Amino acid sequence: MKKEIFPLILVLVFASVALLPQTGLSKIYIDISSPFMEKIPISLSTPELSPGSFENQQAAKKLTSTLKSDLIFHGFFSVFDSAYQSGDEKVDYRIDTRMERKTKTLTAVMKLVDLSTDSMLVGRKYIGTVNDLRKMAHRFSNEVVRAITGKPGVSLSKIVFISRDGKKSEVYSSDFDGMNIRQETNQKTIVMSPRYSPDGRFITFTSFRSGRPCLYLKNLGSGKVRRLTSYKGLNMSPAWAPSGDKLAVTLSKSGSPDIYLIGLDGKVIKRLTRGPGINCSPSFSPDGRRLVFVSDRNGSPQLFIMELSSRKTRRLTFSGSYNTDPQWSPNGDRIAYVSRLGGRFQIFTISPEGGDPVQLTFEANNENPSWSPDGRQILFSSTRKGGKKSLYVMYSNGQNQRLLINYGQSDYFPFWGPNVFK
Repeated sequence: MKKEIFPLILVLVFASVALLPQTGLSKIYIDISSPFMEKIPISLSTPELSPGSFENQQAAKKLTSTLKSDLIFHGFFSVFDSAYQSGDEKVDYRIDTRMERKTKTLTAVMKLVDLSTDSMLVGRKYIGTVNDLRKMAHRFSNEVVRAITGKPGVSLSKIVFISRDGKKSEVYSSDFDGMNIRQETNQKTIVMSPRYSPDGRFITFTSFRSGRPCLYLKNLGSGKVRRLTSYKGLNMSPAWAPSGDKLAVTLSKSGSPDIYLIGLDGKVIKRLTRGPGINCSPSFSPDGRRLVFVSDRNGSPQLFIMELSSRKTRRLTFSGSYNTDPQWSPNGDRIAYVSRLGGRFQIFTISPEGGDPVQLTFEANNENPSWSPDGRQILFSSTRKGGKKSLYVMYSNGQNQRLLINYGQSDYFPFWGPNVFK
């Protein structure tokens, strides 16, 4: 009974209410990959505390530091601790915070103010405990990004990845910033390719638990894991359709690996490829009408695009002799993939219409690209830290590459989930 009530309590506790109607109407559309982008200056005012105890001061510090980190992570804010620390730079926005604490209950009221009009763009009230401060900051960061740019950011998203310990690996999850790492599976074997569903309710993955690769589905609400497909041969590389009601997967039940559409019951809806050679690693376009995948039908692994309505297929990549692991951008304008270059794997992007690819990484081995839900950043695995695979993130143009997760003996197969985890 407690397990059923607890999620409801969280929903009620974190219900945020608008304090006033939004009066600012202008939106700024930002491309952080543009060399001409100027960051938006925003200041965080000193929180008003009631009472002004040491504990409240520490709580306020955690809230504002998390909010500052969230905004900086997005790549288009310059964040100042107060308007007075911005120097000669003009500050465009200010975030005001008021925090009140009664016994264990903590109330935080946060407002985003447009300083050009001295009007509030958005205000929210959050009620919880000290343990909920990061969630409050994540939620308001998302409100700030939406209010200023017109689109949500990534602070309500999560990441899944594989972490290996010895010969065994498991699926782990974390917040978008690499914090709050949590083990999601207990397979005690080789596990691969975790993927969040578009609504964030499920995780699919491949596991060798039965002695061969089968697909599994974890319900994040109940915590239950069930086997999704166990056809003869390979059951691998799941890719969710944007609708969330089916997946494209790689099966070899009829011989060579081919791509099939399956439902959430594991039953085959449609076979999409019939050779020649190996066909694998599918990824849907954001509108669900096209599929990019890998095939060696011309002798070496290359990227192909299929129109799902007609199954008409065309080759996408012509540079490089080994191209794999494509991931379609949420914005639909680029596809990230991995290419072997000089004996090492590097990440590139290319337009779905073709043309010259753009190389994003250059040192060590870099694999498993995954787009942020806003399409502005790419998560990937890299061996640049002493040969060990760790998780990194970069802007979509390859700039600002930085370490995100260095958890187990080896961390890889990352996937960036939707911006829905409140």
